[in-house]
Amino acid sequence: MAAVTEATLDQGSRQIIQRYFLAMAAPFAIDVGTSAIYVVIYAQPLTLLPMASVSAVFLLLGVGVCGWMLIRPVQRFLAGELSFPQIEVGLASLPRNSAIVVGCLYTPMLALRLLSPRVGITFGATIEIAAWIDTICTFLVVSAFNIVLSYFVISAYLDQLCEFLFRARGVNIGIFRGAFRRRIGLAVLFVSFAAMALLAGDIASYEGERLLREATNDLVASVVASAITYFWITRALTRPIARLDQGMRQVAAGNLAARLPVTSDDEVGRATAGFNQMVEGLAEREYLRDTFGKYVSESVATAILGDHERRGRVANTLADATLMFTDIEGFTALSETLKPADVASVLNTYLGTVVPAIERHGGVVNNFIGDGLFASFNLPLPQENHAAAAIRAAIEIQRELAAKTFAAGVRLRTRIGINTGPVVGVTIGTDNRLNYTLLGDAVNIAARVEQINKQFGTLIMATENTVRAAGDGFPCTRLGETGVRGHRGDVVVYRIDPS
Repeated sequence: MAAVTEATLDQGSRQIIQRYFLAMAAPFAIDVGTSAIYVVIYAQPLTLLPMASVSAVFLLLGVGVCGWMLIRPVQRFLAGELSFPQIEVGLASLPRNSAIVVGCLYTPMLALRLLSPRVGITFGATIEIAAWIDTICTFLVVSAFNIVLSYFVISAYLDQLCEFLFRARGVNIGIFRGAFRRRIGLAVLFVSFAAMALLAGDIASYEGERLLREATNDLVASVVASAITYFWITRALTRPIARLDQGMRQVAAGNLAARLPVTSDDEVGRATAGFNQMVEGLAEREYLRDTFGKYVSESVATAILGDHERRGRVANTLADATLMFTDIEGFTALSETLKPADVASVLNTYLGTVVPAIERHGGVVNNFIGDGLFASFNLPLPQENHAAAAIRAAIEIQRELAAKTFAAGVRLRTRIGINTGPVVGVTIGTDNRLNYTLLGDAVNIAARVEQINKQFGTLIMATENTVRAAGDGFPCTRLGETGVRGHRGDVVVYRIDPS
């Protein structure tokens, strides 16, 4: 089974598994390094090879076998033999379990090495017997060092492993049983008291030249150990926090696709998982707003989704607004001569020309009415000089349509009616279906003015209210007063020349 599993792993999977064994070999490397320091200080070169051999048997062989058992489930998951829930608990506990393995194998080896001179085992060299206080202090500090170091080295490895699993397989740790404060406390406690405990043991055990040698050895070892421990502790603890900070910066910059790997089972891991959930919620909200905005105006969708009272509707708003209605000239007759697919293509292309022109000038398309539409300026989206913006939008629409040929060689002319006046923006409908619209006499007048284009043979017609509100600078001609169905009294209308 092992051969089959190994064969099914890709190069990236094999490399990440191999890194675990390299990480688990850290205590062996440290032990050989401290043995070398001992050999140099005590001028006992014959002890290095036997000490390294014992270390190799206990650590390389023992830790290698136990480490293989710990990483084996991850290997099987990568090979497709296990599901992620089956390895999740072991994955989250990998640093603790690895440190326990190192402790169970290193402590008896260290005890054997420290006690061997007392029973006459000197590895072929002259080794001074250590005092009991020094022996106990050395045993406790060195054992703790290797256990703590292994924990943080594997924690740093777990960060890389979880990042690989997240990128390659899309999985994240969801079990949070650890505590970040305990990890910090473990690091601070060891770094603060390890060197002092060794020196205290030396002072209580020796004097004279022997004290100087022992203190020098322990001081050099403490400095090296502190540097190594500091590197791995900061690497294990700060990388997830730095990654979380980078993810927050990406979201602040508008990247809602940012997702982070959860690389620990403590508060930082829980915060990272919460970050992913938060971004997913923001992305879903953005998707709803964007999709919702395709059926209602984006400003209305934003107002509804931003309502803290969650009423699902926009509050009624009274304001002066400029209303625009458009309608394609002769579209009914055109529909009879074209295939349905061509009719849909022509209409979609037409709307793709008209709607962007309205939006570029700050207008909002409220409804599509067959081959026409109803747009508004200044409500629901506040806008200064909304009457002038509506006229500029109408002129741009006519200019773009005059230069465009649609499917099947069709050319279109559209009639536009514009009016300015007080309206109210309301949400109407039932509990199951709602619609946002504008109501008021000004809306009715704008719709009728669009139809009056037929009477005067014009393409853009605006009421006197709109022309006065827009100010000078527009090519308009007063056509006179005309009756408007559904409105008391006549309305003064103007022709807007798009050329």
